[in-house]
Amino acid sequence: MAAANAPISMREALTLPSIGINPQFITFTHVMVESDKYICVLETSPQNSVVIIDINMPMQPLRRPITADSALMNPNSKILALKAQLPGTTHDHLQIFNIEMKAKMKSHQMPEQVAFWKWITPKMLGLVTQTSVYHWSIEDSEPVKMFDRTANLANNQIINYRCDPMEKGLILIGIAPGSPETPQLVKGNMQLFSVDQQRSQHLEAHAAAFASFKVSGNENPSVLISFATKTVSAGQVA
Repeated sequence: MAAANAPISMREALTLPSIGINPQFITFTHVMVESDKYICVLETSPQNSVVIIDINMPMQPLRRPITADSALMNPNSKILALKAQLPGTTHDHLQIFNIEMKAKMKSHQMPEQVAFWKWITPKMLGLVTQTSVYHWSIEDSEPVKMFDRTANLANNQIINYRCDPMEKGLILIGIAPGSPETPQLVKGNMQLFSVDQQRSQHLEAHAAAFASFKVSGNENPSVLISFATKTVSAGQVA
């Protein structure tokens, strides 16, 4: 527990082994956290299964016999997205299930592999392939291509994708190894895309976020973007 006068306080909500999760599955590739409501864990033994943990009821995990490469719980509701590579191909099969209704809502076969995905809104999945970025709404039948990845993100590991509150500004963030002169410094690259202008801007950044801000004299809130960069000696937020 952090000190009482500390700017950030922390408390332990649960430990995964205490609810029956084998420590071998407590890794970045097996544990997915999309919000403060749910945790998803992929297990491969003694059988393939997806464990859904409701933070409000952590001692009652829901375990389902499902084979998948990735599972994302919707940040607001009991809707589960699953991704699995089709055997012998580079295609990914995507499915969305309503857990409460015990029904499949929709499915789609991507023509290429999805390198990164996440819920960017409670109704929208962001899908990042090696070449492009798509949005898949739970209300639409198929993903919609939003933009192509730019050269500054080639061979990058994608670590985040976000949209602004109006879904007009999109950010894709990746990281790449540092230069031979500074191998200890991971390079951050960002692609900022304007839906209205259909244009991208390239920036060097390791993290970014959108926010709404009410400017005096303006009836509508303004959208702000903040991004952070890191150098060998210091970090900077703009």
